[in-house]
Amino acid sequence: MSLITNRPRRSGEHRTSAASRERILDASFEVICEDGYSGATMAKVAKKAELPVGSVYWHFENKDLLLAALIETSFERWHSQIISRHQPLPGEAFEQHIERIFGNSEADRQYDAADFWRLGVILSVEKSVREQVARERFLKIRQIQRAELASWWHKTVSAELLAHDPDLPERLSGFTLALLDGNAIAGASGEAIQAFRPMLASSLIHLVSQATVSLAAATPQPAPVPARKARKARKR
Repeated sequence: MSLITNRPRRSGEHRTSAASRERILDASFEVICEDGYSGATMAKVAKKAELPVGSVYWHFENKDLLLAALIETSFERWHSQIISRHQPLPGEAFEQHIERIFGNSEADRQYDAADFWRLGVILSVEKSVREQVARERFLKIRQIQRAELASWWHKTVSAELLAHDPDLPERLSGFTLALLDGNAIAGASGEAIQAFRPMLASSLIHLVSQATVSLAAATPQPAPVPARKARKARKR
């Protein structure tokens, strides 16, 4: 199921128009990877897509709407290919789930290496950028992703721990996205952490372990039975 509302088809738009739109989006992704979002222009996108620049403007009135569509479409592709198979399995405990989705530094590297996420993070921290629609679109996607992670961990964290600390899944999801954002920014300068995912897994497991210790400390312990009473109970 798509998490973002699909764009309504414009009057006069046909299958060939939809194919051109996909070419434009793919081309814009390549241009941004090569020149950065500030260096990407509608003319460069048109050249990369091998389409008239007027075709680009017919589908997207300006660069802001083009970037917004790129972020939205890229998220949906990424989500269907990567995130959908990371959902908790029936009966899977928190640590097992985290080890499966984050513990291996080689599997599904796309999770923390999504270029569209890097673009979104850059737009989100620059409040003065012209591309405000694209910025707001990414912030909405980020909220969706944070809620999804929290919903997963509501299922895998023990019921006792949730009762003691009901906000724990939301804090874990916020922490996860904060680290993903930071690694995305580092990746923009070629300094992304290679073992990022196992380090993230260890951090999340440690946080839940700390919460479990806090729960144990807050749980009333049964009063010790006096030795004399214990001996009498054994004699009986």
